[in-house]
Amino acid sequence: MKTEHKTWLQNKFGSMVSFNEPMSAHTTLGIGGPANIVTVKTDQQIKELAHWSQKNQVPIMILGAGSNLLVRDAGICGVVARLANGFTSIERSGQTTDGLYVTLRVGAGVLLPKLCRYALSEGLAGLNFALGIPGTVGGAIRMNAGAWGKSMADYVTSITVLNSHGEIERIAKQDLLFSYRELELKRGTIILRGEFRLRPSDPKALHEDAAQIIKQRRSRQPACTGTAGCFFKNPSDGPSAGELIEKAGLKGAKIGNAQISMAHANFIINKGGATASDVISLTQQAQTVVYEKFGIRLKREVIVVGKETTSEKPLQA
Repeated sequence: MKTEHKTWLQNKFGSMVSFNEPMSAHTTLGIGGPANIVTVKTDQQIKELAHWSQKNQVPIMILGAGSNLLVRDAGICGVVARLANGFTSIERSGQTTDGLYVTLRVGAGVLLPKLCRYALSEGLAGLNFALGIPGTVGGAIRMNAGAWGKSMADYVTSITVLNSHGEIERIAKQDLLFSYRELELKRGTIILRGEFRLRPSDPKALHEDAAQIIKQRRSRQPACTGTAGCFFKNPSDGPSAGELIEKAGLKGAKIGNAQISMAHANFIINKGGATASDVISLTQQAQTVVYEKFGIRLKREVIVVGKETTSEKPLQA
C-alpha cells in the first residue's frame, strides 16, 4: 500500500487501523496472509472509506466473523473493513397490526448466534435453523445461509446497503434476488443492516426445538475449531456434497496439514499450520475425484480471496 494511503487511513481512523495484520487471526480456518484492517463504526465512516477507496482505486473487502472464508497465503491487497458499534445492534422495531409478526432491525456486524439467542429470549420463532451457524448477519444474508430446509431469505424483509454509487438505500424483499447460498448484489454493494420478520411463539417449545437442533448439529459436524463451515454447495438433487466426498473414499484425506473431516466430509480441518495452498489442493482433489466417479462438479460455498504469491494481482473466486 502506498505511503499516502496509509497516512490517510491513520489520520482518519487512528488506532482503528492495523497494517499487515495476519488474516489467520481473523478467520475460523486460522489461515491467511497479511491484510490492512480498518474497523468502522458508523454509516458516515463506511461512506467516507468507500468514497476514498473508489477515488484511489484501493479495493475494499468487508470482513464478518471470518467464517466461510479462505484467505490465500500472500494476503489481501487494499483494505479489509470490519463493521463495529453502530453495526452491532439489534432493535425490535415493531409488531404488525394483527399481532402475528415482529420486526427486528439488525446490524450487519451482529454475530448470527447472538441474533438467534436474542430471538429465543424474546420468544420469536423463525431463526432456530441458524443456531450453530457461525458468522455475522451481513455475511449470512449475503450467502443466504441456511440449514434444515430453511434460509435467511425466508425471514429477511429488507436490507439497507451502501450501494456502488456511495449512497445508502433500503432494498425491499421483492427486489432482492436470493438463490441457494447466494444473494445477487451489484459489485461494490455493502450490506449495513437487515430487517427480519419473526413470529411470536411459545418460549418453552422454541427452547425445546433449539436444543434438538443443536444436538443434531453437534452429532453431525466436527466439534473442533479450524474449519470454515461446509466447503461445497450441495447439488440441487441427489446425495449431498459431504455424502459424495465420503462415497469417493476421501474422508480423512490430507494434504499438508489440511484434512477432510472424519466427522463430516464437507468440512476441511486445519490440523495446525495448514496453508491456503494445502486447502485449495485438497478441495481440488475432492472435486476431481467426485467428478470422475459420479460426473458431478462440486462448487465451492467457501469464498476464496487474496493473492497466491506476493507478485500477482489479488484474486477472488
